Amino acid sequence: MKQIIHGVMKEGINVDIVSFEDTTFSGMNCLQFATLRGDVQMMEQLIKMGAALDIEALPPPSDLANHTGVVMKPKGCTALLLAVNGAITSRNIMSIVANGGMGGMGGMFGGNQARESYEGCVECAIQLVRLGADTSVTFQFPPGGKNHPIYQSWHVWKLEGKSIRDVATLVGSDLFEKTVEEFSAMEHQLENVNCRCGSRLPWKQCHAGKPTDPYYLTDKDDEKDVSKIKWRYSPMAPCHCNTSNSRLGLPETKKIYFKCCWDETAHREYYQCDKTSEIRVMARTAVTPMQREAMQFMQEMLKGKSEDEINALMESTQQMMKDPKFLIANRCKIVREGGAIALKAIASDNPCSKLYSWDPEVYAGVMETMDANLSFQWNDVHWALPKAELLKWTEEWNEALEQYCDNTGLTGSEREDVIKLHTASPFAPCGNVKCCKLETSVKQYSRCSKCYNIAVSCSQSSSSSSIHIYESELTYIHYETTFCPQYCSSACQKEDWKNHKQKWCKPGTRERQTTGISSGESLTQMLTK
Repeated sequence: MKQIIHGVMKEGINVDIVSFEDTTFSGMNCLQFATLRGDVQMMEQLIKMGAALDIEALPPPSDLANHTGVVMKPKGCTALLLAVNGAITSRNIMSIVANGGMGGMGGMFGGNQARESYEGCVECAIQLVRLGADTSVTFQFPPGGKNHPIYQSWHVWKLEGKSIRDVATLVGSDLFEKTVEEFSAMEHQLENVNCRCGSRLPWKQCHAGKPTDPYYLTDKDDEKDVSKIKWRYSPMAPCHCNTSNSRLGLPETKKIYFKCCWDETAHREYYQCDKTSEIRVMARTAVTPMQREAMQFMQEMLKGKSEDEINALMESTQQMMKDPKFLIANRCKIVREGGAIALKAIASDNPCSKLYSWDPEVYAGVMETMDANLSFQWNDVHWALPKAELLKWTEEWNEALEQYCDNTGLTGSEREDVIKLHTASPFAPCGNVKCCKLETSVKQYSRCSKCYNIAVSCSQSSSSSSIHIYESELTYIHYETTFCPQYCSSACQKEDWKNHKQKWCKPGTRERQTTGISSGESLTQMLTK
């Protein structure tokens, strides 16, 4: 277990796909192994490191047992199902021993092992439910396993096809039965589900203690289904920006989530799907005038169409949106046709930006020069970008600018003028619009301490910063950066406070800004729907 913990924290190993063999079942992942053994301490340590609660991991193969006689785990099983199975089995053994059964083995099973196993499995099951584990999972035999002796108790208790909720009374614990009943209600679960840091406290009393700290995510179609909730990724797990950084060739931070992207300038809300281990990252965005115009355009385009026609159009658009070349072509089209207005929207209408003076044709041409899979929209008001990422993007933009000049045959003073005007700088302006003084060193300026503490409120997003990263079969990441002003001095912050507190620090800012558009939609996506 120490080797696993070291591998997860230091080497980025996915805790959900490390398999264990046990004398009872084969093909279990770490969390399933811990709960079957009733090892609460190991279970909570794994969840703290980011283990998904309801992932099946390795499904059982077509053959039930291997040459060693170890039986494959139940089909579609989860850690909670194995904990409940262990509790029912141990309780059954204790009952047999109490009635004088099992002959000479009664002392061994009845005295310590069965009792300890039962208590451990019950405690694991209770804590998993309080963490948000799915109680609708059903007991299913693995292929060819219906008549295997290891599943004998399933026949006795008639478990096949029943859910964990259905068999809660068979566990023999009033506390477990009550917990399952309470957490089956959406309202109770959202209010009382525990934080995944190991504290056994509800999120609202732990790492999501501030009103502005979100800790769950529901899709619109699944708002009433407790099994479809995505909970905030463990604050004590290795931050997922390490994975994205390695993909981008950036240095890894090796920090836990809470000390990295949770309260970082580039705030990212990581949510975990417990059934797939998929990580989804959200950042709420403000609706800019240009985006609102695009929404109106889309409504006009869909007016009068049938539901089937709309669905077909949306499906076609989603397929096109997966093509990087299509995306960059449409971004460039928007810049060319929108001109200064489009560049102003990219800079989020910030008066300190120099993009207003850039040539839209050059801007679009530089984006087209980049690899479509790596292309991005440059924004010189880049308070949000972490230093390493900022330096990399600056270098890539300037290299593409040189290539653009080569491709268009620019030489002499004309080339020098284009490069001088359109060169990307890693130095950000002061957030005070009456100052706009540039940094003299990268990340020199400081941000508002209040916004830093409640970074989720600083949710106005740059439409330029959208990155999609595919990892393994188990993980998909999507994130967009957010930003909040940084100032060259306390005097500038004080001078800008009247504007700043209304836009960034005022309670309810986040709710006000999130109305109308989801974080996963960029301006290009909206215009091309």
